[in-house]
Amino acid sequence: MAAGDGAAPASDETPIDPARLCAEISAALPEDGILVADTGYSGIWTGTLIEFNGTGQQYLRAAGSLGWAFPAALGAKCAAGARKVVCYSGDGALYYHLTELETAKRRGIAVTLVVNNNQGFGQGWPNLVRAAGNRPEVAGTLLRFGAHTDFCALAAGFGLRGIRVERPEQIGPALREAMASDETVVVEVMTGIDHRAPEPWTPEG
Repeated sequence: MAAGDGAAPASDETPIDPARLCAEISAALPEDGILVADTGYSGIWTGTLIEFNGTGQQYLRAAGSLGWAFPAALGAKCAAGARKVVCYSGDGALYYHLTELETAKRRGIAVTLVVNNNQGFGQGWPNLVRAAGNRPEVAGTLLRFGAHTDFCALAAGFGLRGIRVERPEQIGPALREAMASDETVVVEVMTGIDHRAPEPWTPEG
């Protein structure tokens, strides 16, 4: 399915469709795992496409402040003991509290930090492109990031590991490797900004 045509959990395309990322998280999250998601598009992707087992798993989602998920995931892990904690954050959201990688390293807090890296703010992207009219490049100056940030290199700067994922088949192994670690690991997944999450709907009746 082409980018922008809707969510495709089985998509093999690159840049990676976040729907495929959600499907891989669904498969990898342990039966007692905790998923912490940021607000905005991170919440929409995970809230609509992550499949939970209905028993021991938990889902914590920000209701407002962008960037909440990573520090919240560290707190969740401190309370969760041996249970695995996976944080789902966009790259834009992670910029707010990226320095908490230092806290994770210093305090020995182990979470799997998944960065949905589409090199911009994806949720408002199509609306801004439409608003730009005959000058679509203007949208990029407002919502695309100028620097192609290497979050794996940033993790290394804090003394932590990073795993860069550029192909869909790499997602599952990267998640399992990160969750097996005894410290925080950044899993940077290169996704496309034109991929759209499912539209909201209400059941009939």
